[in-house]
Amino acid sequence: MSLEYILLIGKEILGLYAQVIPPMLVLAAVFTAFSIFQSQASTPGKVWWRSPDVALDVTYALGNTLLAPYLSLPAMVLVTLSLSSVMTAPEVRDYISHGKGPLSVLPFWWQALAFFAISDFISYWIHRVFHGGLWRFHAIHHSGEQVDWTTAYRFHPVNIMLQPAFLTIVMLSLGVAPEVFAYFIPLEALAATWAHSNCNWTLGPLKYIIVTPVFHRWHHSSPEEGGNSNFSTTFSFWDLLFGTFYMPEGKLPQTFGIDDHDFPKQYFAQLAYPFRVKGKDSVATAQFEPVSGS
Repeated sequence: MSLEYILLIGKEILGLYAQVIPPMLVLAAVFTAFSIFQSQASTPGKVWWRSPDVALDVTYALGNTLLAPYLSLPAMVLVTLSLSSVMTAPEVRDYISHGKGPLSVLPFWWQALAFFAISDFISYWIHRVFHGGLWRFHAIHHSGEQVDWTTAYRFHPVNIMLQPAFLTIVMLSLGVAPEVFAYFIPLEALAATWAHSNCNWTLGPLKYIIVTPVFHRWHHSSPEEGGNSNFSTTFSFWDLLFGTFYMPEGKLPQTFGIDDHDFPKQYFAQLAYPFRVKGKDSVATAQFEPVSGS
């Protein structure tokens, strides 16, 4: 491998990190400002920079940043191969570039509204699937015993590959332009870090409409405490609609993590975990009974 090629790869990596690290630093400053005040923190005293998993979360953030451009390739190859039997090559390219479906005739902002609503509905059900048959991949996200905004970056590559890939295929088939997808990427990142932040905010009656930090922290608690609930990513009313909403008045979850004493602590061991661990899964799998609560 030539030095020129190595420098080219290094430049590409630095470019990717240049896009990710500044927003991370801004979020770090914002949520640090709130978490140091006990009146605003959901679990006072457990600040993110003292978490035993902060280095692991940063590793996931940087590692997934490098992998992200390639994680959608398998899905797009599959789509291309499937469409090539019924479309010409130019039609396939047009489909991938612009989408092809009933929503393609709508203006950009109408497509954006449709994308926002439909993708959030699909994400709710994908999330439930990951708590079922695909739990071993998703267990990594729930393995932290301390939940803070850095937890939003802790995902197995398979987890972050399957959900966007499925959403991309559905949205293109409905006719939503890829430009709409790109518009929502920073909003989705902000929503994820907001939901995982160590803040005791419920937003009053708005908790029945949008996901809040307390709402999502209940999702990270044990199934016995209420963790088998609150699968929504942006709009909490999906949980209300499907009977999985749980947010008891005046209470905050205190215990997080998964009930698996053999769960690995190291990054590469966790990446291998879904492929080698056998036996009983640790957190409720394929159990979606409604959880009572206000």
